[in-house]
Amino acid sequence: MFERYTEKARRAIFFARYEASQFGSPYIETEHLLLGLLREDKSLTHRFFRSYASVELIRKQIEGHTVIREKVATSVDLPLSNEGKRVLSYAAGEAERLSHKHIGTEHLLLGLLREEKCFAATLLNERDVFLDMAREQVGGDAKEQFGSYPKSLGLPAGYGFHKLLYNSAAETVILEMRHAAALQRLPTRLFVRHKDAEAYEQIGNPAEDVCYESPVTCEKYPLVVFNSFKSDKVRRGGDWDGVYSFNLNTKELILRISSEQLRFSEPHGRLSITELVSLSEDARTVYVNIGIEKVVSGGGVVHYHLAKVDLADQEVRLLSRLMDTRF
Repeated sequence: MFERYTEKARRAIFFARYEASQFGSPYIETEHLLLGLLREDKSLTHRFFRSYASVELIRKQIEGHTVIREKVATSVDLPLSNEGKRVLSYAAGEAERLSHKHIGTEHLLLGLLREEKCFAATLLNERDVFLDMAREQVGGDAKEQFGSYPKSLGLPAGYGFHKLLYNSAAETVILEMRHAAALQRLPTRLFVRHKDAEAYEQIGNPAEDVCYESPVTCEKYPLVVFNSFKSDKVRRGGDWDGVYSFNLNTKELILRISSEQLRFSEPHGRLSITELVSLSEDARTVYVNIGIEKVVSGGGVVHYHLAKVDLADQEVRLLSRLMDTRF
């Protein structure tokens, strides 16, 4: 559920769960999500609130509005309230509306504002934070981030530069392009050109609901390896689709890691590669951020790790723990 969430957004939800436990609440309510946002993302706080005193007043209002019970142990899993569930659904919708790949704290804020009758939205409206204004600011930030439309031949309108790579073996420039216009729903695409050429060529011909993203390359071989993510508009999310390699000389596109063939030696549920980090010098191993589901009673825990995956046997070997997310 939380694969698309940024680290800040995940921590905000973690802090919301902590706030709920401190109040002795059996559910994570919208006011707890608001407190989690304010605690985690100071830049978001400074953008929408006039002062630190205003943030402290929000906490006092929530304390005055809440029946405080005995604290809940942090080991107890607290579910989201129905309002809280709708807020997360709205947040995913806002990210999709803005064509943002990830769901961040700014989308959680928009989700709270869309749940118009909840206590958190009331507190935000009292401070002149309204949905239309917040949407304009979040959408405006996206335009500034991506800048002007590309002018190079072969690059389509509506996209902006996100990542630039160079492969020495093929003397080729590699671009990851993401949507530049806030109201368009455009998938992430990869483009390449020889350093002396004028026009770019797109890698592959992916379907409209498939993103090619997170490219990595190496010095010795004319290869770019990248992640594939398939969106699901019904669930307002998506699924990891696989890892591909593209030969910059022969233009051969090969599926190197698939969800069916990816292997991990320990008991687990789903495996999902969220991001590629680097490619080894011999182009045989890719380093990744991977989510590994551990099935438990009533749900599951997703552990995120830095790991390496052998492209030949597709076996996962863990290197370092990154974070936990519960769903």
